Amino acid sequence: MINRIDWKNFNRILLIGSPGTGKSTAAKFLGEKLNLEVIHLDKYFWKPDWEMRSRYEFDEIVLELIMKDKWIIDGNYSRTLKVRAKRADLIIFFDFPSYFCVYRILKRSFKTKLGFEKRTDMADGCDEKWIDREFVKFVWNFKKRTVPGNYLTLNEIGFEKNKIIVLKNRRESEKFFKCLNF
Repeated sequence: MINRIDWKNFNRILLIGSPGTGKSTAAKFLGEKLNLEVIHLDKYFWKPDWEMRSRYEFDEIVLELIMKDKWIIDGNYSRTLKVRAKRADLIIFFDFPSYFCVYRILKRSFKTKLGFEKRTDMADGCDEKWIDREFVKFVWNFKKRTVPGNYLTLNEIGFEKNKIIVLKNRRESEKFFKCLNF
């Protein structure tokens, strides 16, 4: 039962899913409630001006981060999902419809560019773009191209089904976070 989660049993929580689902916001909320360090992988993957880290450099950073005793990690990055999931006590999987995710990233982009919001989950020097067509395309195709692989990875490593929470839409997500008792 969602509202009967004993949060004391979870020291390492992984939030995965498409951009635009609210993973970063959820991570901040949980981090505050549970007094756990929040790690946004985007801050470690990107260097200033949207320069990607090398695979080796990013993998080393991820390995260092997951060895901490307590954390909440927000970010999909499927290539490193297996090592992160093996170390996690709980996974919250935001498996939302593509149209909603695209809407949310466009809304976030405009709010950030117009100064109504400030992103604290991104690396310094990675300013929001008005409309990044490649990113929109990536988000639109995420559910079809990435989500099946995420489920496959979790099955492959035998992640306990009772330690994964799948949220299928905004309504489920809001209901889940509203009824949590800490």
